[in-house]
Parts: sequence; C-alpha cells; structure tokens
Amino acid sequence: MNNTWYDDTLINRFKQKEHLKNNCKCDVLIVGGGLAGLSLLYKLKKNNVDAVLIEENHIGSGASGRNGGFCLSGWAQDYHVLLNYLSEEEVVILEQIAASGVKWVKKKCLSEGYEHTNLQSGVLKCFLTNNIEKVKKVVIAQNKLFDQNEEFINKEKLSKYVCSDKYTCGVFRRDSFQFHPLNFMHALARDCSNLGASIFEKCKFISYQINSGKINSCIFNNNRVVNIQSEKIVFATGGYGGKEIKDLKSYWLPIKTFIGVTKPMGNELQSVLKKPFGFSDNRRAGNYYRVLPGNRLSWGRGISAIGNFSLLDLKKAISKEISYFFPELKNIEIDYVWSGNMAYASHYMPYVGALKIGNEDKNVFTIMGFGGHGMNTAPGAAKVLADFMLGKGNKYEVFNKFRRKWNGGLIGPYIAEMKYKYLQMQDYFDVA
Repeated sequence: MNNTWYDDTLINRFKQKEHLKNNCKCDVLIVGGGLAGLSLLYKLKKNNVDAVLIEENHIGSGASGRNGGFCLSGWAQDYHVLLNYLSEEEVVILEQIAASGVKWVKKKCLSEGYEHTNLQSGVLKCFLTNNIEKVKKVVIAQNKLFDQNEEFINKEKLSKYVCSDKYTCGVFRRDSFQFHPLNFMHALARDCSNLGASIFEKCKFISYQINSGKINSCIFNNNRVVNIQSEKIVFATGGYGGKEIKDLKSYWLPIKTFIGVTKPMGNELQSVLKKPFGFSDNRRAGNYYRVLPGNRLSWGRGISAIGNFSLLDLKKAISKEISYFFPELKNIEIDYVWSGNMAYASHYMPYVGALKIGNEDKNVFTIMGFGGHGMNTAPGAAKVLADFMLGKGNKYEVFNKFRRKWNGGLIGPYIAEMKYKYLQMQDYFDVA
C-alpha cells in the first residue's frame, strides 16, 4: 500500500500505551480502527463502558485516512430514493443522524489536541447539467424537509468561486468542510486512549465463538493467538474486512476510488479556484478536489469494482481529468496517487445494528458500508448505535429497513462495474 500525502504530513502519530500480550476480558470488543470504530469507542468510553478496539494495520490506514478529506451532510443514496425505503419522518431521522456527524467532527476539529486537522469551511457542489431548474427545485425541497440552508448558485456567481466553463450552476454547503482526515484519526485515537480505552494495532481478527452467552474472539498478534472474551462484539472493518465472517463478506463489495495530489503550484491554481472551498461535481462518482497546504491540488475521481491500476496510469488519468475542467492546468505533474476501498451495499446504505436481524446472535453488531460518505455518517451512526447499546434509544432501527442483501458473489464486482458504466452513460446524456 503506497504512501499517501496524508501519511507524509501526519503529525503526532498515535502510540498505543500497551501491547496485547495475554488473554483479556471486556464488555465490548470493536474490530476496526477507522472512523466508525473509533467514534463508537469514544462514545462508549464516555459512558464508562469497558471497550477494547483492535486494528489489523494502523489507525486510519483504511478508507478513514485515505479519503478526499470532505465532511458534509447526507448519505450515499439520494433522499428521494430513500423515500422508497422509508417514510418521510424516517428520512428526516436519517438526515439528522448525518448532520449530527458533521457537527461532532467539526467540534472535535476545533478542540484541543486537534490543531493539525487543518479545517477549512465550505463545500461547493458544481453541476454539469442543462436542467438547472431541477437543481433549484431539489435545493428548495431539501432545505424545507431537512431545515437546511444550502444555497443555489447560478453560473455567473459560480464563476467567482471556480473558473471552468463546464459547470452550469452549483449548490453551496456552508456547514460542510474539508480537513486532514488522518491527523483527525490519530487525534481521536489519543482522545480515546486518554479516556482509558485500550487500542491495539497490528492485531488480526481470526474468528469468534459464542459460549454460554460470552463471545470468545481469537486474535493473531505478534506471532501468536490471543483470546478476548466480551459481552458484545462490533465489526467496523469497512471495505478492508469481512473475509473472516461469511455474513460480512456477502453483504457488500469493496469499491475503489482514486486520489492524486499535484506538485506544489504557483499562482495558476488560485486563478481557477478562487475560494478555499472543497469542490465536487454532481456526476455519479464524479470529481472532488480542494487546495492543500503548500499550494497543492488534491483531486479524487472515479470508482472501480474490479482490477488494480498502475500508479503511472492513475497519474495520467487524473492529470487528464484536471486539464479537461481546467485547461490552464494542462500537463500538471502529479506527486502522489493512491486508491482506497469503500464498502458498498447494493442499496448504497450502511449496515448498522445486529449482524443478522432477528438472529439469536443479538450481541454481534456491525457498523460499516457507508458507500464513500462515511466521514460524517459513520460518527452519526456510531452515536445511535452506542445509544442503543447503552439502553438510551432505538434510532438505529431506521437502518433495519435496508435489508442485508447478497452482493452477487463472484460476479458481484462485474455487475457493479456494469452498473457504474450505465450511470456514466446517464451522466453523459444529462449534460448533452
């Protein structure tokens, strides 16, 4: 796994206070040191729950520390599609969960110990469409339904923020922001550790068994197997886990997205991106980009369910995409490039709650599958799951409406790839 720009700019790396040497017991075992797992750990420790977290690699080494660095409200699935699964009241609950995640992460970024998260407010979604009136109507409807303050931006005003003749209008999200996700992850891990939580890196989960109501998990660490006994277990492994548990593996697919970071640039970058906002476009798996410290441009693009791509090919593809939208930046050099796995279910919504709905394994939970929109939704979902585990609420049940669906097995990635190509074709005709 090649280094990202985040890896090379990580400040104050988390250091675990102890190593997993012997068998141990806890109330809750969390598997996965990404944002979902750490957020849940933090909320449980705040309520004096004896919780332990294990991570196969390092904190934030998965999607949580390799993403575009955007935190904005909403889910991977459009709200009007969610109405096919949920009542309007339930959709509002979902949006409240997502919005609460944005607020929580932002509050953390502005607190002591999180000084290196580099928070920048404002995300502008730019549209490549001729159906501008439809965009206006959606903004009005969502603002009314969710009590939001998103702002419709016409083409003339949009040109004051970003200079590209490809965009016809935009939607400004002033409550959303960009940040350094890996620095945030390590700060959050330190926060959890300071609360008394045990966090163990380089611990590979092998299997679990339930005996007399107790969950016995086998963990491989430092060339030997250690047992952790817990009352509950939560799988928060995202797009990098699931192989150990059949049910997890069959529920979702690992989908790759790609990010490049340019070499430092001069004034030409400020000539096209006139405000320090995060930018994205409205296409399915479209572009998302922002200015990084040192006058670099971070550019994310595309998804794929199959195959790997060479670093050279990714650099060429990203450079080509940048020059398409901004000819002034033609042939810009790409310094970093990487990919990351996102966990996608067929309905684009996460699995939060019992691993098997209605199964006797009522103390086996999952929180994963955020479809590339986890930087706000994962902490929000962690809050409602923690509340349920603490006997403080049942909002998490809204996620039960999104049933555990088979991912298609061996042909699942190819089906997903074909679906993505179909969505790309829809994008083409929407713009044409």
